[in-house]
Amino acid sequence: LLLKQINCELHTGAVLQIRGANGSGKSTLLRILAGLIEPHDGAILWQDQSIFSNRDSYQQQLHYIGHKNALKHTLTVFENLQLCSTLAKSKPRHQRIEEISAQVGLHKFMQTEARHLSAGQLRRLALARLLLYPAALWILDEPATALDQDGQNLLISLLNQHPGIAIVATHQPLILTKNIQTILLGEHNA
Repeated sequence: LLLKQINCELHTGAVLQIRGANGSGKSTLLRILAGLIEPHDGAILWQDQSIFSNRDSYQQQLHYIGHKNALKHTLTVFENLQLCSTLAKSKPRHQRIEEISAQVGLHKFMQTEARHLSAGQLRRLALARLLLYPAALWILDEPATALDQDGQNLLISLLNQHPGIAIVATHQPLILTKNIQTILLGEHNA
């Protein structure tokens, strides 16, 4: 048994940080909340409906960024953002993709293949997906991984400006201007 007796209700504008040691179940909990794994017991509701009975509608309303950045390494920064938009059935103008890449500090790398980016730049590119199209729910697994101080400031800014709900697994406490709820996993959840 990895997780038990977790109960939380979130409303628009909320940020939930999930903290715990390595192996405490943070990523597993996020994958459950994203609808990628069904829990053995309990319910996860979005707008009073099970996320598993209304999976397509639910997943259209969320951005999930896991440990892996989910990028195509042979595509350029621009092509990765364009592909992500296409998969989400969103078609931002070329100019909007350029604006987003500038906002995350990757404008001068627009034509660079992802395989030539540093780990921090790859994480910035993954975070850029949050800006491509609106989503009411962001589920982020260790989003600050490999980010320098400017990248961490970018992440904090994105979280502070997000009008919806954000659920973030992190080892470090989030310092935001928003009200933050915390779930501690591991021995605190036993």
